[in-house]
Amino acid sequence: MRDSKEKDTKPPVAPWSRVVIMLAGLVILFGLSWLFTGAMLPSKLEDSLVFQSALLMIVLGSAIIESKFTKPADSLVNSLMAILTLIPVANVSPAPAWHLVFGYCLIVLLLSVVCVSISSGPGLTGWKETARRITYKPSVLLGRARLLYSVVFLFAIFSFYGIQSPQAVLLICFWGVFLAIWPLGLPELLSAFIKFHEVASPLGRVIRTDDPDIIRVSLAPDVVWRHDRIYAYQQSDGTQKYVLPLYSQLQEQALLGTGLCFGNVEPPLTGTHAGCVYRTLDGNGLPEVDIAARIGGGDNSRLLGFIVEDSSVAQIRFETWQAGVAREGMLAWCRVGEAKVYYQITGGRTREESLDTDIHGYQTASAIQLGILDAKKGFETFGWLPPMNAPVFYEGPEFGQEMNIGEDTDFSYGNIPMSGIPVKGPFCKEMEHHTAILGITGSGKTELAFDLIRDAVKKKIKVLCIDLTARYEGRLTDLNPTNLSLAADKTADLNDKLFAVETGTYGAPNEKKVLKECADSMRTDISARLKTFLESSGDGARLGIITLQEISNTKATIFITEIYLTALLHYARANPECPRILLVVEEAHTVMPEASTMGLGDFDSKGMIGKIVQIALQGRKYGIGLLVIAQRTATVSKSVLTQCNTIISFACYDDTSLSFLSNIFGEEHIKLIPNLPPLHAVMCGKGIRSARPIVVQIPFDKAKVTQNS
Repeated sequence: MRDSKEKDTKPPVAPWSRVVIMLAGLVILFGLSWLFTGAMLPSKLEDSLVFQSALLMIVLGSAIIESKFTKPADSLVNSLMAILTLIPVANVSPAPAWHLVFGYCLIVLLLSVVCVSISSGPGLTGWKETARRITYKPSVLLGRARLLYSVVFLFAIFSFYGIQSPQAVLLICFWGVFLAIWPLGLPELLSAFIKFHEVASPLGRVIRTDDPDIIRVSLAPDVVWRHDRIYAYQQSDGTQKYVLPLYSQLQEQALLGTGLCFGNVEPPLTGTHAGCVYRTLDGNGLPEVDIAARIGGGDNSRLLGFIVEDSSVAQIRFETWQAGVAREGMLAWCRVGEAKVYYQITGGRTREESLDTDIHGYQTASAIQLGILDAKKGFETFGWLPPMNAPVFYEGPEFGQEMNIGEDTDFSYGNIPMSGIPVKGPFCKEMEHHTAILGITGSGKTELAFDLIRDAVKKKIKVLCIDLTARYEGRLTDLNPTNLSLAADKTADLNDKLFAVETGTYGAPNEKKVLKECADSMRTDISARLKTFLESSGDGARLGIITLQEISNTKATIFITEIYLTALLHYARANPECPRILLVVEEAHTVMPEASTMGLGDFDSKGMIGKIVQIALQGRKYGIGLLVIAQRTATVSKSVLTQCNTIISFACYDDTSLSFLSNIFGEEHIKLIPNLPPLHAVMCGKGIRSARPIVVQIPFDKAKVTQNS
């Protein structure tokens, strides 16, 4: 958005100067027609194509119709007129050249028809937004009067007059000189010689100014305060500012319009009065992308709203421009100085504003700062907030698809909802700092875990999964997993011995001795299995699965898990060349529980849980990373969760989980988590390339559904 103190460096153009240039061009054009054909309006088809259609439309289009810029509707009319002009001369023109020019005009017509037909109505999304973005620029560029009718004119010259004829030379000279008038600045030169004051009719008078840049206008009865129009406001100091309509309301039987001021009017209107609002020459209906571009947006940006009170560096609040466009998780951005700062919408609410006797109802959205986007580091926090009333923009769903963020070795979690910006992170590089995936059943946490496992295996990391769901081996068969589980008879024998200890005589000394012998035998067996797995080489020996679904005794589950983890840690300590290991714990509340929540209050159980937690956390020193997957934080050891430096939360509802996550994500994201759709998650930590928590949409993979069915 331009600074309010910026001055126009380009001289203004008076409307009459274009009329003068047009009249002069028409006089010369009619004179040439009289000279060559004996009539001001030739009757022959060949001459009519040159004089009445091509040159006449070049003169009118350049001087009057498209004095500012070309709209898709202008391109539609231009191409249609050219086609109607070419059809009568089809049989008297060189066929290849005629078909080439006719095809060009037809393409412009089709592009313009598509663009115009789908551009009506606010908030274009989906295929309509994509089609408009694809057709808009080609239609207005190829359909400009100067270009399109020049093609038709040159075709007619070379087809009917030849290249070296006197008529062709004079006509081409006139055509070239006329087109050179605009880049040479002749309209500005004429305007500078003669001052002309046009009396403009005001649309309303400003009755209140809310600094900065918001005005309240008492509108005339017949004025429609429309979003797709641009108006002009004459300030008391003589400066003219563009005005973007925001909303209107009735106040004491009068229509009150609220608008956002931006940029200086180019060229300034004449005959205006201070405090009044006027219609601009080019404000008779503009597409949303053009409006957004004028107030500081990008080529395909849309206006989402404007900053209101109570915004801060970390969180902005803005009033929405059109109801129904904003969504939770949606990416928004605005300019803070020269920086383009991104935000993510986390909530919204309705509010009211009292203006004398009437009340204006509106929607406000809150958005957390993601920061500026760095190609390598991802989102980095920015140290300031946008100014009051600054415009807030959003982009289409394809925005950011071409961005190459992070490093080639990063894992791609997904993208920002309703955007193409990928969210990546160095998961494998930072896996020793541990990761936790939380969420209710069916939210997508296990699917993400499978993707992370595949990424780790691809990067030649040994992956060891403790599975209590019996799904891992079937879902990961393509990775040729190694089954490291104990035989069913051994787990049954362990269950019996644990039961004997619990029901034996006081202290159960004999039963404990038998249990110890069983445990020592199991340690030897498990240590040998792990050693073989960790020392094996080849792409087919990187995934090991420990399935514990047959164990009904929670204490037995913890007992076996402790043996596996102890053996794993002992091997890593004793072997400096031990490969990096990712330890995946599914249903972590079963093997790493918060003892008081699982009914495991006895001394032995607490001791085993403490040992498991200690082993898991000490593994960081020896290249062992931890991936914890759980439904609720209340039932998982807090000693483990607090050591996970990357937290990924899908939808969850219990107060204990939300209270724990509020210390990580903050209150605004906690309000959002219960409403997360499936395959949407809030992420934060070392494994994510974002300095702040970010909502991520994980792509739906139909192949996974096929594999499960």
